[in-house]
Amino acid sequence: MIKTKIGFKTWNISYNEKDKIDLPVMEMASKDAKFGFRKKSLDKVKTITKGKDLSMHTQTKRVFMNKNRILRELEITTLKAEILACSYLGCKELIVHLKQEKLTTQEIKLFSELLKFARKHKVEILYEPNGNFIAKNFLYNLSKFPKLNVNLDLCHLGMAVENKTLGMGLNDFLKKVRKRVVYIHASAYDGQEEHHGLDKGKLNWREVLNQLDFSKIKKIIIELHHFEDFKETKKALDDYLKNI
Repeated sequence: MIKTKIGFKTWNISYNEKDKIDLPVMEMASKDAKFGFRKKSLDKVKTITKGKDLSMHTQTKRVFMNKNRILRELEITTLKAEILACSYLGCKELIVHLKQEKLTTQEIKLFSELLKFARKHKVEILYEPNGNFIAKNFLYNLSKFPKLNVNLDLCHLGMAVENKTLGMGLNDFLKKVRKRVVYIHASAYDGQEEHHGLDKGKLNWREVLNQLDFSKIKKIIIELHHFEDFKETKKALDDYLKNI
């Protein structure tokens, strides 16, 4: 059985102030100004993150949202560069968003090729729902890739429920997706803003987690914009995991 690890997301790998968060599990953002795709930059990241269990969040937005052919090629090229960087750095997962709508046949083919490229380099791409996502479209896209797993973002899920874009009952959605959820982003939507502490949001996150299969969930990544919420959220998650 997988032991779920708690980690954090950083937008600044080299941040070193007094409120620095340091856990052995880290998700980095490839748009971090210190990141780069040069050997010198990547080797510096390797030094900073030595010994950590790493994952990465893409700098692309919602893949296939752009109709422009050049911009689409740029998205795919960026994702391939991120996959190679993940392989070099030892990042196990790359978090990706797709467009809000159902993918076309051509888009399914292109993304299938990208997944194959990632597997070749021993990187797992994870599909994260967007803010205010539509469940039927998300599930349709997921169904086209049998080996694609999910990063369930609790904040985005809360947004979809609160703003009534989900389009189906929360429990029904969780039943359909639970076997594919292997990774979680932990933060909350308070009705106006994203990325608050878990207990400051409107979504009953404990009830959501109760419906997931923790034999499959590898990581819970705390994704907050406010440092003061971190200790509270970390303790809440620690307490939850002790009792499952």
